[in-house]
Amino acid sequence: MNRKNLTRLLSFLSGSAALAVLSVVIGLFYGAATVAIPYFAGRAIDSLGEPGYLIKCLINMLFLLAFAAVLQFVMIKMNNRISYKIGLNLRDAAYAKMHRVKMSYIDSTSSGNLQSLIISDVETVSDGILLFLNQFASGISTILITLVVMFFINWKISLIVVVFTPVSIAVASFIAKGSYKSFAKQSEIRSKQTSFSAESVNNFRECKIYNVSDVRIEGFDQINGQYKETATKATFLSSISNPSSRFVNALIYAGVVLTGCFAGIGGTITVGALTSLLAYANQFMKPFNDLSAVYTELSDSFACLNRIFEHLDREEIPQEKVPEELPDKDVQFDIEFRNISFSYVPGRPVLKDISFKVGKGESFAIAGPTGCGKTTLINLLMRYYEPDSGDILINGKSIRDIPRSELRHYIGFVTQDTWLSDDTVMENIRFSGPHITDEEVYDACKKSGCDSFIRKLPKRYNEMIDNSRDDISEGQKQLLTIARAMASDPSIMILDEATSSVDVVTEDRIQKAVRELLNGRTSIIIAHRLSQITNCDKIVVIDGGKVSEIGSHDELIANGGFYSKLYASYISG
Repeated sequence: MNRKNLTRLLSFLSGSAALAVLSVVIGLFYGAATVAIPYFAGRAIDSLGEPGYLIKCLINMLFLLAFAAVLQFVMIKMNNRISYKIGLNLRDAAYAKMHRVKMSYIDSTSSGNLQSLIISDVETVSDGILLFLNQFASGISTILITLVVMFFINWKISLIVVVFTPVSIAVASFIAKGSYKSFAKQSEIRSKQTSFSAESVNNFRECKIYNVSDVRIEGFDQINGQYKETATKATFLSSISNPSSRFVNALIYAGVVLTGCFAGIGGTITVGALTSLLAYANQFMKPFNDLSAVYTELSDSFACLNRIFEHLDREEIPQEKVPEELPDKDVQFDIEFRNISFSYVPGRPVLKDISFKVGKGESFAIAGPTGCGKTTLINLLMRYYEPDSGDILINGKSIRDIPRSELRHYIGFVTQDTWLSDDTVMENIRFSGPHITDEEVYDACKKSGCDSFIRKLPKRYNEMIDNSRDDISEGQKQLLTIARAMASDPSIMILDEATSSVDVVTEDRIQKAVRELLNGRTSIIIAHRLSQITNCDKIVVIDGGKVSEIGSHDELIANGGFYSKLYASYISG
């Protein structure tokens, strides 16, 4: 935990800085109150023959005990608010960051890892901060004030404590450094656990279909075993820190007792003063024991905090100025791919010098074998990625000069992977914005063909749904995503295998609805079922990352090229 990270962590105190200062002040008063109690205890022993002064000392002790208890209660309440406020700010920042980073980072990071970072790691940091706050201010004040009072009582005996205390600190620090590495590894394995279990839950049916439940259980056992070994080592190292410090401190305390006894026999110190001194020696060591325990426990928090900061330091998509008023969606657009080349991994190009143009209001299909780069072209158009070279133009304007939010405002995108928010049917269809009216939702659902099954649900459009609903088929879920795109009334429509999960009858109904929706709109369609693209105005055929052919269905068939062979294979299969 370096100074840079500490300063950065303090920046997440937003709105609680004054509360944190007040907590430190209360901690100082709490430490001072606890330090004063042994002083009056010693004076009480020395005044056993003076009942009046003895009662006064006892009253002072009772008052200090009550005062310290109240201060501790208030301090803990404040520290709870501070630590969980920092946790809230960290979690908000980590989640917001996920929406600002480049798509390549999301694609290369498992969802379980991100979930673990945003939820578990932030929780660990928050718990560590709470533990630290509850010990730090009061511990430091106790050490300093105790040291001053001890020297006031007997500086020679107090010197023993001061000289040998660094040994205790060195032991705790040495052990804590070793435990940090183990806690960092533990945090990494914990994210693997989250990712593996999330993967199994999300693909539970596939695990059953392929009868790999035992294999998945064995895989989780291996990760769990790694976690056990790492966590055991980290816990062991952190647990021996406190006993080690206590052992060194016990030796120091024994030295103080022995020296104090000889001083008492020699008459250089009273019994009461010696009692106070021994209490202070023990009280002086206690914060070191507590802080050493806190330090090792914080190793886990520091490891998690570093992971969070690494996430927050990921490169972001540059901020773009969005116009206050977006142009009307009724405007027609043409799309031109001009000499586009792209590679996900440098040196391994997926697209090579791709050029073609989609005219205003045209329906344009992209065909080709699996892995040829069809979906990659759409990813570039949506600006999920930027091309290595070349440019994409909309109405003659480079999409690099169009803010992403404005660009996507005009595009309706339906993918082959369905996703539904945990919300009502109505809100799922209205996902693109509250400006969509109920009537527009009903109309989109009727056009897409999902109105009939929605009205059979118990609460119809107010029914809560999500991806885990078993009583809604994959085809029906896909119909809902198509309705969602229709409701947004886009100027440009992109369908990427949008009917892959529906039957032939439903597909025919969707195609009719889609043709109505696409009328007068620029559209790009990707489909493995070539029957879905035969009516498109133009078809561009991609093969090996290059444009192989461009033309209408009839023209491409007449040419007898790659598309003709692809279509012949499709209809014969």
